[in-house]
Amino acid sequence: MDGVAKELAEYFEKLEKLGDMAVEAVKEQIDIEADRAEREIRDETPIGDTGGLARSLSRSKIDNGKRYGYRLEYEGENEDGVPYAKIANILNSGSSKIKPRRFITRAIKKLKGLDDRAAKRFEDAQKV
Repeated sequence: MDGVAKELAEYFEKLEKLGDMAVEAVKEQIDIEADRAEREIRDETPIGDTGGLARSLSRSKIDNGKRYGYRLEYEGENEDGVPYAKIANILNSGSSKIKPRRFITRAIKKLKGLDDRAAKRFEDAQKV
């Protein structure tokens, strides 16, 4: 291997390591933000008479090579057959008879700037 080829191989190796570091930094930040969002939504979900809505909040991981993240959703139905997701949406957004509580909206708005926080995490990781 001549000098140029060796330098090029070393460059691509460094580039690959930086790419891996970037991916890990983004994933770590997504994990942190998902934990915070879930905790806030869970804490702010109205309890009601049975607590069923709060208990129905679930979190599932998405990691299929192309996408990474989490899905937070209310699963199941209450004793009257009304989907918990519908109840949560109505309580969050309000209706003509219910004042909006915006507990989901507030938690989601805090995700704004996630890309900047992930970039900062990547920058910090490079300094180590």
